[in-house]
Amino acid sequence: MSKSKKVFIGFLAFLPLVASAIFFIYFFASLFPEILRMEHEHGDVPPEFFLSNMMGFIASIILLVFVQLGLMIYFIIHSINNKRVKNEERIIWVLLFIFVSTIAYPIYWGIRIWPEEKPESNFVKM
Repeated sequence: MSKSKKVFIGFLAFLPLVASAIFFIYFFASLFPEILRMEHEHGDVPPEFFLSNMMGFIASIILLVFVQLGLMIYFIIHSINNKRVKNEERIIWVLLFIFVSTIAYPIYWGIRIWPEEKPESNFVKM
């Protein structure tokens, strides 16, 4: 695999983790105070008004969900087809991708994708 492809996959592997942190900070820095302000000024806010203010936020989260699903499929296929991964380890990686994918993607990328493949030695093994 070329180095540029590894860097691109690494960018995608860290994207859900970074985007989740940005969404969390964005929610508490701008949306949460806005919700409190609307509640104090207007009383009962119609759902249409609230959802229209959050459409960009909701659309970006939906996009992140599709990226996360695509990454899960890619990493599961990569871990199953990777000859350097033992059979027992494959099962663990697949379960990690399913249950804690946001954390498992960067770890798998750092352990299994980023390092260069080591060539076989010409020496006889004893």
